[in-house]
Amino acid sequence: TQKTGKKHFIIVVAEGVGKVNDLAKYIEQRLGIEARATILGHVQRGGSPTLRDRVVASQMGYKAVQLLAHDIGNRVVAMRGGKIIDLDITEALNMKRVFDEELYKIAMTISI
Repeated sequence: TQKTGKKHFIIVVAEGVGKVNDLAKYIEQRLGIEARATILGHVQRGGSPTLRDRVVASQMGYKAVQLLAHDIGNRVVAMRGGKIIDLDITEALNMKRVFDEELYKIAMTISI
């Protein structure tokens, strides 16, 4: 936006909401900015989602919509300790990545 100096946006749309290419055209016409639609298939996302994937995705989507409904932006929705949380985007980008050695060992053991 002009106010914040942002030159790009990401809009996430749930499956089945409609024709995303039409939405991209509408955004271009209405706002006068370039818009592209990208549709991720299940294969690109690692195969068919499990029940847990669907539940977590619903919880995270709900949290994201709650934030937007309260006019709270620049947040990242994540899961920490089994709970859905939101973090400041700058904080999330600057977080130290921790490699879970134990989880790696388990993955290597069961994948053989």
